[in-house]
Amino acid sequence: MTLLKEKSKRFYKIGRKYILAVKQKPINMRRTLLALAMLFTAIAVPVSSQAQETSSDSTKLEQLSRDQYNQLKRLVYLEAAHNAMSADVQALKNQSEEMSATVKETLERLAQSERAINATLETFQEKFDEQNATIEEVQGLLESRMDQLMMYLLGGIALVVVLVLVAVRKAAGDAARKQEASWNSFQEHLFKSK
Repeated sequence: MTLLKEKSKRFYKIGRKYILAVKQKPINMRRTLLALAMLFTAIAVPVSSQAQETSSDSTKLEQLSRDQYNQLKRLVYLEAAHNAMSADVQALKNQSEEMSATVKETLERLAQSERAINATLETFQEKFDEQNATIEEVQGLLESRMDQLMMYLLGGIALVVVLVLVAVRKAAGDAARKQEASWNSFQEHLFKSK
């Protein structure tokens, strides 16, 4: 009986070490089958040799069978949990890759937009500079035309003033001659009538 317990404990420790250990990589199917076979052998061989001895041995055998069944259930549960975790990790990895691709694509679009905006701004700056140059040119032309117009206007005003002065002088001279002629004729008429 002690031999059976020792073998069971030893195989249980080995099985627990290799089967129930939390691992990051997927469980190897061969290792799992080997562990199950070892567990089954550890329980079945000693139990079958001792099964004929007493009824207490059959109770212990039933207990060991239940323990084996519970451990197998635990192993199946852990495998399922591991598979679920692996699926979740893979889904997260896929989402991460998809997100990275989306971010990369967005950054490329942003860079293209930035280049397009920079090109548009450069074109706008060139057109703005051309427009400023044209405005300055037109302003200079208008100023020179305004200066010419002012000179023509001042020249016209001076000419009108000169013409008016000449006309006034001529009119004054003609009026003075007429007055003198009238005065002379009045004086002659006075002398003649006397």
